[in-house]
Amino acid sequence: MKHINLFLMLCVLCIAVYGISACSKEENHKPDTDQSIPAPEPEPDNYTLQGTMQAAEQLVGKNYSEIHKYMRSYGWDYSEHPNSSDKDHNDGIHCEVVYDKIIQQYVFKFIIHANAEILDGDRGKLEDRQRNEMKTQTTAAWYKLNGNWDEWQRLEWKFRIPKDFRPSTNFCHIHQLKAQEGNNGSPLITITPRCNSNGSNRRIQVIHTGDKSATNKGTIIDNLPLSDFEDEWIQVETEMHYTHNGSFSIKMTRISDGKILVNKSFSDIDMWRKGAISIRNKYGIYRSFGRNMDGVDDRPTNGIKDETLQLADFKIYEKNTNPNLESHD
Repeated sequence: MKHINLFLMLCVLCIAVYGISACSKEENHKPDTDQSIPAPEPEPDNYTLQGTMQAAEQLVGKNYSEIHKYMRSYGWDYSEHPNSSDKDHNDGIHCEVVYDKIIQQYVFKFIIHANAEILDGDRGKLEDRQRNEMKTQTTAAWYKLNGNWDEWQRLEWKFRIPKDFRPSTNFCHIHQLKAQEGNNGSPLITITPRCNSNGSNRRIQVIHTGDKSATNKGTIIDNLPLSDFEDEWIQVETEMHYTHNGSFSIKMTRISDGKILVNKSFSDIDMWRKGAISIRNKYGIYRSFGRNMDGVDDRPTNGIKDETLQLADFKIYEKNTNPNLESHD
């Protein structure tokens, strides 16, 4: 009898264990209702990549002529710098290619001089400003890199300015959108470091200039602390609709920590120039002396000094392409 009771108890125990195991398996196969459903992929924005350029190892140690030749093969050029004239600082180094360990690629390093021995000018002229810039070409083969009437364009690039970069109360542009033809005096958009006369309040501005004074918006972004940018790689993304009632947006992200330093959009903004065919994109250092120089030994008194600017990873996208490349008012 004892053996029968023991057998029955073992049977009951086995049934209980099996039941618990079955329930556990059933629970494991239940859908996880707390798990979020993945968001759908965003719809394509209809942009087409029109051009891209990075610096290359083959340019290390090469002079401005080789850098210019390389850039031209991608639709940009390097022709507005002190080496371009024997009346300027044409035996100095104003652009070189170096390897950057942070973004792990070769980059363009622009160099401009303002010291007791050397003062770079503007393509052979030593007057009230100096220039060291690269830009997109405006030949027919490369119109696709420029903004044409009623087109949408998106630009992406990276830049790094050094610690203690010293702007002034005057203009100091590190990026410009500028008409090639027609009313091509002032740029449409600039990214401009600025400071007070005593060097305080060092900041980044974004400035807009309309086709006429009535459509100027002036400084549309101000007081981005320069300290947030110094010695940091910054990813820039801009988007433009090139009409008189166009749009402009800009996003700048610090790569080291992903902090978004600015992300703003502007609608109903004049993004064209009367008589223009194309709007070039320019990068480098273009800055004022604050006054006209009295001679080759005169020096600016607005606080500027030798500076560098590193540039990398240029990309240009376009949509609503305009096939009729002619001047437009």
